[in-house]
Amino acid sequence: MKHIFSLMILLISLAGFSQETIQPLPFGNFTQFELSVPLQGNKDRGEVYPDGRTNDSWFLPDGVNANFGYGYHYKQWLGLSANSGIAMKLSEKLIMTPVFANLRIMPKIGEETRIGIDLGLGQTFALGRGDLSGTFKRIKLNLEADELQLFIEVVSYGIDLNNNSQGSISLGIALVTF
Repeated sequence: MKHIFSLMILLISLAGFSQETIQPLPFGNFTQFELSVPLQGNKDRGEVYPDGRTNDSWFLPDGVNANFGYGYHYKQWLGLSANSGIAMKLSEKLIMTPVFANLRIMPKIGEETRIGIDLGLGQTFALGRGDLSGTFKRIKLNLEADELQLFIEVVSYGIDLNNNSQGSISLGIALVTF
């Protein structure tokens, strides 16, 4: 009888501890897929078309960029990732592959909204241009809601082509999965 009573007390105390939930760690991994459109100034702005309309566009699209990254984050506001992708500057007939590390700083400003900055540094390789390469530098301003990001980025590819340093200002959208 004494052993049965001790066994019952042991089982009741173990059942009480089994109701505790384990808090998830604030660290985790994330993936990021970005699509952006680099813009160039419209040198024909103000020109009048033959039908009488005026060209009022300040900027024109100059290609498309796509990047994919995988990294680790702390509470979704601080992250470090390895990224690669493809970048096109159609005005220069240039296609590049950037490979870079990205630092993400995204503090919360609302319940599911974040605003922040990404800083990228790495290497750019021009495709079909021999050994043309350069130092890739990027700064990106983000507005994130849930897992969707809208951003504007300024990129320097570190490549000189036709005596011009290559870079771009882009508008884009990204999907971030935690």
